Amino acid sequence: MGLAQQDEQGLAPDIDLERMPSFLLNHIVHQYHQTLQSRLKSVGVSTLKMRIVISLKIYGRLTVNELCGYAIAEQPTMSRALDSLEDQKLVERQVSTEDSRLRVVSLTSAGQKVFDKIHPEISRVNDSMMAGFSASEREAFLAGLTRVLANLRQG
Repeated sequence: MGLAQQDEQGLAPDIDLERMPSFLLNHIVHQYHQTLQSRLKSVGVSTLKMRIVISLKIYGRLTVNELCGYAIAEQPTMSRALDSLEDQKLVERQVSTEDSRLRVVSLTSAGQKVFDKIHPEISRVNDSMMAGFSASEREAFLAGLTRVLANLRQG
C-alpha cells in the first residue's frame, strides 16, 4: 500500500477507513468491550478480569505467562488484575508443583460463581453480534477471522 494522496489541506479523502479490516476490528472490539462492561458492572469485573475468569474456567490452572496469552494482557497489567481478583477472592495463586519458580492461578468457588453469572451475558452479546447471519455465514465469518489471526501471527 503506497502513500495516500493528499488534498490541498493535507487530508487523504481517498482512504476509506470503513473498508480497512484493522479499523473495523478495532471498532468491533471497542464496542464489544463497552457493551460487556456496562452489562457486567454489577458483577464487579472488568473485561480483562472477565477474560481471566473465562480462561481459567476453560483451561483450568494456568501459569501467569499462559494466562497473559489466553486473556490478552501484558505481564504487569496481568499482575495487577490478579492482585485485584485475589483481593476479591475470585482466584488464588500458588507455587507450581512442577517448577517452584512458577506461580499457577486457579479459580476459587467464588470465581466459579462469577463465571456462572458472566457466561450467559457473554453468550447474549455474542449472539446479538451475529444477529442476521445464517449458520453458513457465521461459519464463513469465523473462518475468515481465524485466518486473519493466523496471518498476523505469521508476520
